[in-house]
Amino acid sequence: MITRQLEEFIRRIPKAELHCHLEGAIQTATLITLAGKHGIPLPFSDEAGAARFYEFTSLNQFVAIYALLCETLRTAADFETITLDLAADAARQGITYREVFFTYACHDRRNIPWSEVVSGIAAGREKGRAEYGVEMAFIADIDRTISPEDGVRLVEMACADRSLAPIIGIGMDSQEIGYPAHRHKPAFDLAGQLGLRRVAHVGEDVGPESVWDALDSLHVERIDHGVRSIEDPALIERLAETQIPLTVCPLSNIALKIYPTLADHPFKRLMDAGVFVTINSDDPPMFHADLLDNYMAIADTFGFGPDEISKIARNSFAGSFLDAGTKAAYLARFDAEAARLRAELWA
Repeated sequence: MITRQLEEFIRRIPKAELHCHLEGAIQTATLITLAGKHGIPLPFSDEAGAARFYEFTSLNQFVAIYALLCETLRTAADFETITLDLAADAARQGITYREVFFTYACHDRRNIPWSEVVSGIAAGREKGRAEYGVEMAFIADIDRTISPEDGVRLVEMACADRSLAPIIGIGMDSQEIGYPAHRHKPAFDLAGQLGLRRVAHVGEDVGPESVWDALDSLHVERIDHGVRSIEDPALIERLAETQIPLTVCPLSNIALKIYPTLADHPFKRLMDAGVFVTINSDDPPMFHADLLDNYMAIADTFGFGPDEISKIARNSFAGSFLDAGTKAAYLARFDAEAARLRAELWA
């Protein structure tokens, strides 16, 4: 059982989060408000109903429900609202820096202009920084089911507005089965040429071959999920050697039936093998678990203490796409605060 001291340590230690989806992090109360504003019927009317609705049997079912949530986002003001909510949520959890995915294809299909999305995100980010002291940057995700040409178009739009949000990178999400990473090699090649960072959701619904594909075809700098890398010793060796971070979302993996229980999850085995791992929440309301819940569950399940938690939390800053000087400053503040908390809580 997790101790009181460790629980307090997890709550108060500075944290970054590198794998959280803007659309999937809409708070239930905000979702209901937005749906009412736009006259969109929802299959629930309160938190309890939402919890029942968010019960998944597969990643594909999750993607379908995700599309329904996106229906509630129509205007720049809507995107501003949910971005500001994300900053407030971060402050509550001790998250000082967040790199946030958004998937424009979900809105492009509904003829929502790119400008509405990006201007709303930018306004919410500025308010979040002013009101909560939380810094955020954004990664434009390519829905892997769109055409390679549309993937290139997304990269071009992201680059044109990279300083507005700011947009620091290009990612890839949605249905992994049947849509291999290399389909979007043209978009990722262009992103690399333009200086955008590159990440991809792989190794979740599909095994190690999906991770190899992203590494070798897309030249990604970070792997989102990547947990099924554990099935290939050669891949684990490469990940440990290169220290390419995995942005692992443990309780999301359980909710989507990737593993039956957290005890079966390979997080500790990845860590023990020397793989660079971070803890993240993915889509917190949809999986009934925020970042703190994920930290607590991992610590409790695998018997982690302050040493392991400090390493994982420090990784969240070290694995970020902050510039070198800013990252060094965050890491210095982290080291000082972690040492102070350890002295206070285990005096």
